[in-house]
Amino acid sequence: MVRWKEAVWVEKGRRKKRLIKVGERQVTVEVLTTDQKGCVSLTVLKCEILANLAARVLEPYKKGELLRRARRTIGRGSGERLAWSDEDARAHVTSKFLD
Repeated sequence: MVRWKEAVWVEKGRRKKRLIKVGERQVTVEVLTTDQKGCVSLTVLKCEILANLAARVLEPYKKGELLRRARRTIGRGSGERLAWSDEDARAHVTSKFLD
């Protein structure tokens, strides 16, 4: 499981499309797969709105929704790996030496 913060952006303007930051959310996800280009497929476990600068209500991601992000995007948002309930089991599953 991984958790990070990301900005919420909205397009404004008809002719010139400008992006305006309207809030911030914290996303907790489970990693499904990674590819060679540095993209990660994720499924949402929890999402909460931290800041809302807009007059309208910001919708968080729904639980179970699939996302795709670059690894650098997650790192940019102060990404952190959450501890498993049994860290010894994680070491056994992720080790390339314990087959």
